[in-house]
Amino acid sequence: MNKLFENFPKSSKEDWIQVLTKELKGADFESSLIKTDEIEELKYPAFFHNEDAKLSDETPGVFPYKRGFFSELNDWSIVGEVRVNDAKSANQKALDLLMKGNSALHFEFSEQQVDLDLLFAGIEFEYIKTIISFTDTSTFTAVKNYFDNKKCGEVFLNYNPLATENTLKNEDLLSFESQGITRNFEVDAYSMQQAGANCAQEIAFSLNLGHSYLFQQTQLGRFVDDALLNIHFTFGIGSSYLFEIAKIRAFRLLWSKIARSYSPEHRCNETVQITSKSGFLNKSLKDPYTNLLRQTTEVMSAVLGGANHIINQAYDKNSTAGSSELAERMATNISLILKEESYLEKVLDAVGGSYAIESLTENLADKAWSLFQEIESSGNLNSLLEQIKTTASKRVELHREKKRTLIGITKFPNPDASNLTWKESDSAYFGLNSLIIEKEIN
Repeated sequence: MNKLFENFPKSSKEDWIQVLTKELKGADFESSLIKTDEIEELKYPAFFHNEDAKLSDETPGVFPYKRGFFSELNDWSIVGEVRVNDAKSANQKALDLLMKGNSALHFEFSEQQVDLDLLFAGIEFEYIKTIISFTDTSTFTAVKNYFDNKKCGEVFLNYNPLATENTLKNEDLLSFESQGITRNFEVDAYSMQQAGANCAQEIAFSLNLGHSYLFQQTQLGRFVDDALLNIHFTFGIGSSYLFEIAKIRAFRLLWSKIARSYSPEHRCNETVQITSKSGFLNKSLKDPYTNLLRQTTEVMSAVLGGANHIINQAYDKNSTAGSSELAERMATNISLILKEESYLEKVLDAVGGSYAIESLTENLADKAWSLFQEIESSGNLNSLLEQIKTTASKRVELHREKKRTLIGITKFPNPDASNLTWKESDSAYFGLNSLIIEKEIN
C-alpha cells in the first residue's frame, strides 16, 4: 500500500485551494466554500484536507477514548420504553418489548405506588440492561429494596435533582449503595438538547454536572473508582448528522481527561456509559414517514459516535393520543436493521480518520471545554442556561425566516395529515414549553 501512494504526488491544502478558486470562476471563495453553522456557532470548510483533521495514532479502546471505549465490537443496547401506571399492563408491555428485539428496558415511573413484584414478574434482569426513571422518594426506596442483592446485568437510576418536583435529596443518592444497582447518578443532557441547546452547550452541561457529582462523592469519602462508576450520561440526538457523531466523540475525549485527573486506580473507570435518546424538536405528527427517515439517521449518528445504549422514542409518544403501535415497532426495528442488516455493530469507529469528523470533533471539544471552564469559574449554570435560551430562540427564528427547512413541517407538508396534536410539556429547567418547531412557527 505504501508503494501505491508513492505513485501519486501529494497535494497540500494550498494546492487544493488554488484549484477550487479556479473552479469557482470568480465567485467569492469565503462565501462559497466556508460554511457557518448558526446554531452550533462553528465555522468549517465545505472541503476537508488531511491537514485539517489533526490525525493521531489513537486506537479504539485506548485513552483518551475519542475513538470509543470498545476494543472488539461496536455493539449497543436497544432500549424499549415502558411508562409505569398500572403494574400488570406495564409488565406485559416490557415482556413484549423484549420479545420484539429490545435488549434493554427503560421504566418511567409516575409518583404513584406500584407493586414491583407484579411489574417485574418474568423479567430476567441478569441478562438485560435496565434504566429506571423516577421523581419521588417512595419509588426510589421501593426500587432500592427490590434490586438490593439481586443478580442484575446493569441497572441505572435516572433521577433529575434540578427538577423542582423532585423530593429526593442528593445526599440520599450520595450515600446510597446497592449490589444490584450499578449507577445511580444520571446526567440528563437530553433535556437540555430538547430545550434548544447546541452540541457544545450539551457537552459543557454534561461535563459540569458530571464533575459536580464526582467531586461531591469524593468529598464524602467515596473512592474515586466507585464514584466514577456511579455516573452515567444521557444525550439527545439531533438532526445535524456529522455534528451529532462528533458530539459523542468529543464528550468521551473530554470526560476521560477529567476522570484521569482524579487518578483512578483502574484505568477502565475513565470510560463512562452513554445513552443517546431521540427527541421531538424535528418530528411532525403530520408526516410519519419523514419521521422514520429522520430517526434512522439519528440512530446512525449515535451508533457511529459510539453510544452504549440507544433509546429511539416513538415519534408520536408525546402526542395527545400517545404512541402508536407502528411508531413503537419502527423505533425498535431501526436499530435492529442497522445491526442485523447493516452490521454497524461489527466495525469499531467506522468514521475514524474521516477528515470532516475528526476536524469537527476537535473543534467541538475545544468549544465545549472553554464553555465548561467558564461555568466552573463562575460556580453556577445560570450563564449556560441563558445561552441555551438564546440558542433555542435562534432555532425557531431560523425556521420562521425560512433559513432552515424541516421537510414535512415547514416545507412539503403532508396533504393527508392526521389531526394529532402535541401534549403540553414544560421543561424542568426553564419552565418553558418544549420547543416543538412545528408548533412555534405555525
